[in-house]
Amino acid sequence: MKLNLFPSDSRFFSIFDKQAELIEETCRVFKDFLADYTNIDQKVKAITEREHQGDELFHELSVRLNATFVTPIDREDIHAMGSAMDDVLDLLQGSATRMQMFGCDHVKPCLLEMADILVECSIILRSGIQRLPKFQDLSDLRKPLKALESAGDRINRQAVADLFRGCQTVQDVVDLIKWKEIIENVEDAIDKFEDVFDVIENVVVKHA
Repeated sequence: MKLNLFPSDSRFFSIFDKQAELIEETCRVFKDFLADYTNIDQKVKAITEREHQGDELFHELSVRLNATFVTPIDREDIHAMGSAMDDVLDLLQGSATRMQMFGCDHVKPCLLEMADILVECSIILRSGIQRLPKFQDLSDLRKPLKALESAGDRINRQAVADLFRGCQTVQDVVDLIKWKEIIENVEDAIDKFEDVFDVIENVVVKHA
């Protein structure tokens, strides 16, 4: 591959934008999957296909990063941002796959609440990514994102506490294990948005 000594900034930022767009789309598909819990295999397949698209975007980012001598922002920031966004997709796909694999026959109300949070986080993330090329201020986005992340934490804690409180039989223990894993996996996806945003903010500060 030809080594690019003078890269165009837009090619890295373009991949970030595609990742953020795919994340928002996948969050909406995941929300629909939970809201209308039918045709599960087909819907999990649709989420998995989007996760694979995310893998391809991250691979493209990595290839371009390795082939570029001078990057528009620090190399470690490019990798960290792309990797964290890819992690969001992995966690969403993992959550849906677990529900399919564990044979879940219903959706916990807490997951619907968390799905709403995921969509809101994805909208904020996309707005932040769109500001990145000009290193625009992000302070107005940080507060609502933090509030959403805190809400996700509260929902997760309450949901897990409810699982333990209702645990009386062996089957209850089995249900606790599977639902705890699913709920915490979704909450990890919410947390990952803050990880991405931390990198974006760090880049903006460096270039302010």
